[in-house]
Amino acid sequence: MTFDADSLQQQIPYYLTAEDRRVLVEELKAISQGGAASYFLSNFRDRFKEDTLQGDGWRGFQLFNFDTGKRRTVQGLVLSNSCDIDSDNQRDVPVRVIFAPLVKLADYEDVLRSSDIDNRKVDDKLASIRAQKISNMFFLPAEGPMTEDHVVRLDDVHSMPFSTHTSDKGREKLFTLSNTGFYMLVLKLSVHFCRLHENLNRNVVAS
Repeated sequence: MTFDADSLQQQIPYYLTAEDRRVLVEELKAISQGGAASYFLSNFRDRFKEDTLQGDGWRGFQLFNFDTGKRRTVQGLVLSNSCDIDSDNQRDVPVRVIFAPLVKLADYEDVLRSSDIDNRKVDDKLASIRAQKISNMFFLPAEGPMTEDHVVRLDDVHSMPFSTHTSDKGREKLFTLSNTGFYMLVLKLSVHFCRLHENLNRNVVAS
């Protein structure tokens, strides 16, 4: 995945102030060049403690393990749109929350190192992950509430009843994304799930 932060300025949300827009563009540029950016809100417990927002990290998600047929509890990143899971919105049928597990980058690196992959290629892949250049992975740096680097595999998506998650006494919010973190997540989701340039002509061809 490649992106040009300058070319994305027209897509930046209109409701941001001029200063917020400037910071967002600068941090997107830094990310694309392998630099650092602020992915998390430092005061999320004051502003959004009770909210479940797209891009939130939560403890207490449950996923079904296809290999074992069992359920297990994991930390995960909310992929559902914030409005879709807003409890103030009335639903005809119970809503489900879509999430992907949070995986420590060190654990993912261990898997790569133990495979038959050249160490230089592993190093290059890790650098690409940190620069958000791998389309099916969202990187979250060790910062603020996250004491270790993590990744989210966008091809490892699960869902569960939202009411089950909200009623779980063991659930805990881990973080809320900043403007930069959220915008980067939306870009990654768009590229991963809605890539229009697939080099495939779907028109019916006359026989």
